[in-house]
Amino acid sequence: MRQFLLFIVIVGVALFVIGEWRGLYLGLLGQTPVVAYKTDHSASSVRRTISSPLLPFNLSGDVRAGTVTVRVTFERPASFQSGAAGSAASTVFEETYRSGDRIELDERIEEGIGVYTVTLDFEQATGLFRLRLPAGAQL
Repeated sequence: MRQFLLFIVIVGVALFVIGEWRGLYLGLLGQTPVVAYKTDHSASSVRRTISSPLLPFNLSGDVRAGTVTVRVTFERPASFQSGAAGSAASTVFEETYRSGDRIELDERIEEGIGVYTVTLDFEQATGLFRLRLPAGAQL
């Protein structure tokens, strides 16, 4: 048990030193909560809608320091089956949150069937964030 506690202390100290030196980003956006500590990072999660023309998403968290920009882009891929031309990725939603702001987004983006990308851009940001997206089978 003593060795395990020593291991936990060493890992904690290492994460603190790395976080103070370079910043720290832990988690998978859209799958797990995301922890950001004094980091410059861009994280994104992609969902392709097949049967639903909209993408509901929920983002929550507190920006303790820095800024966080939430951006949703939509792209309609080309279809060789129907011969429909695709469209380039375009930004359909964008908001910036600063230190002290609380993020409570519950949005439904309805651009049609295609590929939606939800991106969080962190600039010297610190906080805990949770992005909830529907599973691919629901779209």
